[in-house]
Amino acid sequence: MPLSIDKSLPVALQTQIVGAIEYGIMAGEFFDNGALPSVRALSKQLGVAQLTVSQAYNTLKRMGLIETIPGKGTYVVRDRREVSLSHQVEALHERFRQLVEEASTLGLSPSFFVGALNHPDAESSFSLNFPIGFVGNSRRINRRYLEAIGETLGVTLSADVWTFQEFAGLSQCQIDRYDFWLTIPHCIPRLRQRLTEEVPVYAPWLIPSETTRTRLAALPADTPVLLVSRYQTFIPAMVEGVKNFAPHLGKISVITLDDKRLPETMARFQAVIYSTGCHSVIQRLPATNILFEYQHTPEPRYLREVLLPALHRQARELTEGH
Repeated sequence: MPLSIDKSLPVALQTQIVGAIEYGIMAGEFFDNGALPSVRALSKQLGVAQLTVSQAYNTLKRMGLIETIPGKGTYVVRDRREVSLSHQVEALHERFRQLVEEASTLGLSPSFFVGALNHPDAESSFSLNFPIGFVGNSRRINRRYLEAIGETLGVTLSADVWTFQEFAGLSQCQIDRYDFWLTIPHCIPRLRQRLTEEVPVYAPWLIPSETTRTRLAALPADTPVLLVSRYQTFIPAMVEGVKNFAPHLGKISVITLDDKRLPETMARFQAVIYSTGCHSVIQRLPATNILFEYQHTPEPRYLREVLLPALHRQARELTEGH
């Protein structure tokens, strides 16, 4: 994933580098290759001092998001369970590709496998009868993510939800009740501080929701937009997302929710996009012509190829253990 920063933003370069890598982790950009550029290479690429990159990497290491392996380089940290599972899924993909090739030599099209999968005997199901906990930035958003996961996978996924602040206040006895945890990608280390390695923690990649992508695409070309974020640290990730899904836009300006200049700044823009957590404040301010929330949704590929097998495995292991 190519990393980028915007030196015109009122956000420290070090913070932008941290945010860009967090965004890559959140969006699953480092799933197939978690290698990061060396400090020297990234400083040259971005046109910033090596010290700035080094400080950003040190921040990410303290957060538990990256690690440096002597003689190899710097990599995004991935949970060993997720790595093992993704390798098994990729092996299945390869075996299936081989089956499709063998079928082709017999004159069979890929629809042969579709028919086999639709056969009643091929149906399988499992019960999610184990307690699941979901920790995120907002209870409202946590529930929205759970609904999206359930719709994509065709399962009823119920879980107890908390904010990170609420999770920090839970007793160890309460935490130990849960057999499976969900969170957002760059926050796994925050949960791991209180969970044993045996307890599965999964974090679906997050991408702008279909509604958000549609509204971004509908903005007129070269439209200058204002991004409003609750936290300054989220600004780089928000900017990256908007650039990725709306490269046709004009100048992107940013401001935080607690900036006293927010009302007057919003009044100067035709289009304002705000991050989750800003809604209640934004709605009390004078409206602009275009105003909408920048919402995320779990990425379907992760749900089908990583989370669903993980849920299956957890259900099986618990059943066999009992």
